[in-house]
Amino acid sequence: MKIKIFLAIFLLSLIPVYASDISILSFEENLNETSVILTADKTKVSVTSFSAEKNEIEEVPVYIDDVVNLSEVVIFVKYDNSVIEPENVSNGDFNVIYTIEDEVKINLDLNESFTGDFLLAEIFFRVVGDEGESTSLTIEVSNFLDNNSNEIPYLTIDGMFYIPIKNREEKSSRGSYRIGDNLSGLIRAENKSKFADENNLEFEDNKVRVIVETNNTTEDRFIVVDNLSDLVNNDTIKSVRPYRKTANKELIILAIIIIAIFLVSLKFLKQK
Repeated sequence: MKIKIFLAIFLLSLIPVYASDISILSFEENLNETSVILTADKTKVSVTSFSAEKNEIEEVPVYIDDVVNLSEVVIFVKYDNSVIEPENVSNGDFNVIYTIEDEVKINLDLNESFTGDFLLAEIFFRVVGDEGESTSLTIEVSNFLDNNSNEIPYLTIDGMFYIPIKNREEKSSRGSYRIGDNLSGLIRAENKSKFADENNLEFEDNKVRVIVETNNTTEDRFIVVDNLSDLVNNDTIKSVRPYRKTANKELIILAIIIIAIFLVSLKFLKQK
């Protein structure tokens, strides 16, 4: 009887501990950075990050991945129009309807539903800002419906645009930015995928997930590895640090420790 009571108390005591550990592992500590890491099963709507110099035109694709039975989607891409201005939007894998005002609105209405990955559209931005300026490329979804007019769960992955500083060596010598050691190692690594896996970095398609801190914001972004050096030399950016993946190994170790404690406690009670 004593063993059963102890077992019940012990198992109940594990609930808040387990929930606490999961919340710590699933969310960044900074409230401005809160976003669930375990989102691999959701449809993703993403825009790439890029850099270009003033007066250049850069083509920015918008992707939709892992979608099932998509019928209609309406999204808005928002940005600082003092830094970049859209000049045109071209079709991706399907014909889209778009409007350009203070933001870009893209509307896709399919006659038949679609499942899989595809290019939604490509936005052509002209750079109008100055060296060192940057802006977020933020996605907002209005409609995201399947063939039964049900809302499809989705995850948006925003991008960032930055205008590089030409005299990078002078900027670096002033030491006005900081980049995490693991990101510096990723830049130098020959096998970037292996390095990212060994250092618990979220990495795919030559892009790494980072936390970009400016004077006013803290943002979660996927950045092309080759563009990291330009990003950290931007006057408006205070720091760039890795966004850590969920550590499955830590969860396994935690589970083993809990089981071990339980078995030892159970053995101790039996001896009594």
